[in-house]
Amino acid sequence: MKILIPLAGGFGKAGGWRVLSELANRWIIEGNSVIFLVHKKTETPYFPTKAQIIYYDNSGEIVDCSDLNYKAPVLGALKIRTALRKALDKQTADIVLATHSFTAEPVCLSSIDAKKFYYVQAYEPDYYYKKSLKEILYKCISRKSYKLGLNIIVNAPMYLSYREIETDMFVYPGLDLLNFKPVSRKQNEKIILGTIGRLEEYKGTAYIVEAFKKLRQEFGDRIELHMAFGDSTLSNTDGIRLISPNGDLELAAYYNSLDMYLCAGTIQLEAVHYPVIEAMACKTPVITTGYQPADDSNSWKVSVKSSDEILLKVKEVLGVDTSKKVEKGFRDVQIFNWDNVSNKMLNYFKAKL
Repeated sequence: MKILIPLAGGFGKAGGWRVLSELANRWIIEGNSVIFLVHKKTETPYFPTKAQIIYYDNSGEIVDCSDLNYKAPVLGALKIRTALRKALDKQTADIVLATHSFTAEPVCLSSIDAKKFYYVQAYEPDYYYKKSLKEILYKCISRKSYKLGLNIIVNAPMYLSYREIETDMFVYPGLDLLNFKPVSRKQNEKIILGTIGRLEEYKGTAYIVEAFKKLRQEFGDRIELHMAFGDSTLSNTDGIRLISPNGDLELAAYYNSLDMYLCAGTIQLEAVHYPVIEAMACKTPVITTGYQPADDSNSWKVSVKSSDEILLKVKEVLGVDTSKKVEKGFRDVQIFNWDNVSNKMLNYFKAKL
């Protein structure tokens, strides 16, 4: 099969981009041709891919290479969507896979003769919670994207019938279990907590910081919070260290350096959250508000927006044998093996041809 993955812009560093690069790599191993169609103003993929990359300009014309100095259109992603649709009209493929609300409509409107799919990795409207005109518009675009008649594949069962989304196909995000794995550990001299330091309200980082401040008052410099990819403003809090892993090997080493990982997300709690499964794969104890496959048998659950519960759970984990839950979590994340994930989506594609 020839599989075309169009992007309304370029590649990013969030977990969803890893999914796309790795799916492409696995599909190529299985003998398929995979092409990313990306805007001219884009960087080399942060997550390496073996797929071919072709570029389009602001007019939708195919060009030879990327150019970081190329001027983006005035209306940004809104204008790029029009260019993407024009670029798609010039392509051939068996499968076209939209992967974001901004690419769904160009795929839908394109005249390309291919089966059209839409891989939904989250319910995007929830991410546009601010009252600005831009976010209101983006929320409308993302809601509309689920009603365009594309073959929707979601990345967790919770989305099979969720708000505007209706489908019977789901494929989990994958995890490289050769990278994210436990290693022999030596006892930390300090208690090292970890989290991803994102500032969006729905990430719940503020509740972790609030809990940590109280723990720091009690434990002093015997406890630290190591934030991966944290915003620079977070380092102003005593005891917080910002960590910047470069690539999956360093990210796995980060999880393996922790005494426990904290997740305080507040929305879509039955979805899959990469840090949770990555930490479990490294046999790091996880305190979390939710996210598959976390439950009371493999993690320590807390309520959303509760710094007090986070504080109490940290103390609980420090005082108990964590091995039973940690081993259960390690077993539970084996379902995210990339071979299982990539083959399942390929089978959905083949069924529609």
